[in-house]
Amino acid sequence: MEHLRAKYGQDVVAQFESPDNPLDRAAIKVGITFNKQRRIIRTADSHRLVEWCKVTAPQKQDSLVEALFKAYFEEGKDLSQRAELVACADASGLDGAAAGALIDSQEFVREVETKATSWSRRGVSGVPFFLIHPASGSGQPVTFSGAQPSEVIAEALTEQAEA
Repeated sequence: MEHLRAKYGQDVVAQFESPDNPLDRAAIKVGITFNKQRRIIRTADSHRLVEWCKVTAPQKQDSLVEALFKAYFEEGKDLSQRAELVACADASGLDGAAAGALIDSQEFVREVETKATSWSRRGVSGVPFFLIHPASGSGQPVTFSGAQPSEVIAEALTEQAEA
């Protein structure tokens, strides 16, 4: 929580820790229970694993991403650890040994870094990130980051539809 407190402030942390916060309410509606003990980790290897999957077994990409999300958000696994990433690859039907070899290599490092830099230059600082263009095709898009109540997203969509 210290990382979140330093980045977003005490008010955001207090809202996140509230038992009735919007993120947990939305998650419960789709059968997810967030593990609040998870810690902020470096995700570059997770992204490399997904990029590798796109090339080697694109039909398993959704399954891999689902396994990664479940391991991190629900189970609080440390996905900066090789063994946890290999377990996610195995759980999604990928070859765990091949996934481990990928993690041990430098393959897809440049691709992931290039994408991260590109998104950062566009103002993306977290996920999810929303970029909603005006329906008219002219004017500035609305952007915002982080889980938002459906009302906020609906309002942004309505405003851009009318712009």
